[in-house]
This record gives sequence, C-alpha cells and structure tokens, in this order.
Amino acid sequence: MFYPALMTAFYKSYQPKTKSFLSLYEQHAQQITDPKLKKEALASLSKKAFHCYGASFYAALVSEEYQADYLKFMTAYQTMCDYLDNLVDQTNVINETNFRRLHQSLLDVFKLTPHAPNYYQYQTQQLDGGYLNMLVRLCQESLKKIPHYSLYASWLGRLAGLYVDLQVYKHLKVSEREVRLIQLSSQQKRLAGDLTWFEFGAACGSTLGIFTMVAYAMNQDRYQIQPECIFQAMFPAVQELHIMLDYLIDLEEDIEEGELNFFSYYHNFEEGIYRILDVYYEAQQQIRLLPEKGFHQTINDGLFALYLAEGVKKNPKLRIVQKQIIKKLGFRARFLFHHTRKFVK
Repeated sequence: MFYPALMTAFYKSYQPKTKSFLSLYEQHAQQITDPKLKKEALASLSKKAFHCYGASFYAALVSEEYQADYLKFMTAYQTMCDYLDNLVDQTNVINETNFRRLHQSLLDVFKLTPHAPNYYQYQTQQLDGGYLNMLVRLCQESLKKIPHYSLYASWLGRLAGLYVDLQVYKHLKVSEREVRLIQLSSQQKRLAGDLTWFEFGAACGSTLGIFTMVAYAMNQDRYQIQPECIFQAMFPAVQELHIMLDYLIDLEEDIEEGELNFFSYYHNFEEGIYRILDVYYEAQQQIRLLPEKGFHQTINDGLFALYLAEGVKKNPKLRIVQKQIIKKLGFRARFLFHHTRKFVK
C-alpha cells in the first residue's frame, strides 16, 4: 500500500476504531476500585495511547473481515502491556514472583482457554474490578476467530515469553536487574547473536512482532506465510529499533528518575544515534523476507516519525536530532512525521 493511501486508511478507519476501543477500556478503568490500580490504568491509556495508534497500521495487512478483530486484540494487548509496565514501575512489591504472576496474563492470552487466576496474588493492591481479566478475554475472543491459529500459537507464545522475561528482569531492584538481563542474553545466545545484552533486551521489549504475526495470521489464506519467517524478519532488528527509539525519547526522564534505560548504555549520545540508524538499515533488509515489504519499510520509517514526534513534544532538545534523522531517511519519513504530529498530542 502506497503510504499516502496508508495514511488515508489510518485517518478514516484505523484511528477512529482504535480510539473507540481505548474509550471502552477507559470506561472499565474508571470502575476500578483500588485507587492506585485505577490511577495506573488510566495513566497508561492517556499517556501511552500513541503505542496503539502506531500499531493500528498493521490492520492494513488484515482482510477487511478481520480488521475490527485485529484492532480489538491489538488495543487490548498493548493496553495490558502499558498498564502492567506502569504498575510494576510503581509497586512496593519488587520481586520476580510478583512480576511473573502479573505478567502471566500476557502469556495466558495465547492459550485460548478460560483463565480467571488472581494475577494480583502477591500485590498489595488487589481490587481491579476484573479489568485485567477483561482485557485477557477480549484478546482471546479475537484470536479464537483465526482459522489457522494453531500454526501461530507457539510462535506468539515465544515472542510473549521474551517480552515477559524482559519486563520482569528490568523492573527488579537496581542491584539485580542488570545481572539478570545479562544472564537472559547469555541464555538466549543463539537469538542474541552479536547484540550487546542491552540491545538484546531492547529487542525483547517490543510487541511489534506479536502484532505483525497476528495480522498475517488473520490473512493466512492470502499470504501463505510461515510464522517462523515472520519471527526472523521482525526479531531482532525491527523490535530493537522500536524499543531503542522509545528509550531515546525517555532518556532524560529515566536518568532523572533512576529508571533503567538501554540507550544510556552506549558510550555517548552520538554512538547511540549511529547505532539506531545502523539497526534501521538492518531492519529494512530483514523485512524483505515478508510479503508487502514496502509496507514494512514504511512502518520502519513510521517508527522514527512516531517516536520523534512524541519525543519532541516531551523534550524540545530532541528537535535537532529529529531534523538530522528525518533528513537522512528521506521524503517518506518527512511525510510520515508531518502527519504523525497531528495525532501525537
């Protein structure tokens, strides 16, 4: 799909439908009994909605019959990710047992069997009014409609498992988190390859592989693609690009708050920017494995547009970096940046 047509589809279809789903989740979040859980749920929806708007573009890969189901799955799953990220950032119960119990919800999604466990078992706060279970159920409702779901289930679980490992370890105490993340990279050496431990961590922290896989699964009759091919095309480069851009725009804020930031592990800012561009070119090569490679190349440009538009809003100092990078990437990136600023507010 040519990118002006993609933007038209976004404004006319993907954006309003995504907004509608997020409004529904907000209504449920307003009913959460515990004030701290309610605060984090609402914060994730108001401050991180741009994650869902960005991922909505993958609806272009889905047949019209399944687009609403894709958007329901994507918004529910990303909302879970952002909510849990906020929650474990703020919790006083900082240990692996608690974090794994909370994030089990992200793994249960792909099992397609009824689950009603107490994900808050080790949390001080317990009363979410069924919010997290509701999001799990909505994800499963969409996945159950995929005729070839069994082909994808284990691969989706693998991506989700890497994401959960990353989320669990990166939120541990400062004295533990780096050690555990280095161990994760070592344990997954075959996947990590030549990446540093923090670059591998970034690759694990993206949900784009999951959304791409679900989108293709919902159009399997047309594309006839194997999930392993999707995994190899998206991991690690595309996912690393995604999350390093996220850490780039949060760099100053994370340093001030003592939060782990993978971008900060580069020797200096210039090296980090150089490496991000290097990963971008690698990602543009990797996605050639996929049908609709032009779409995916556009999405990679869109990642820069989305995160730099959000970054400039948060930190005006990034405007110089934004101009330099967008200029290097060319007209498509400039076009997407111009349009992205309209919905990143």
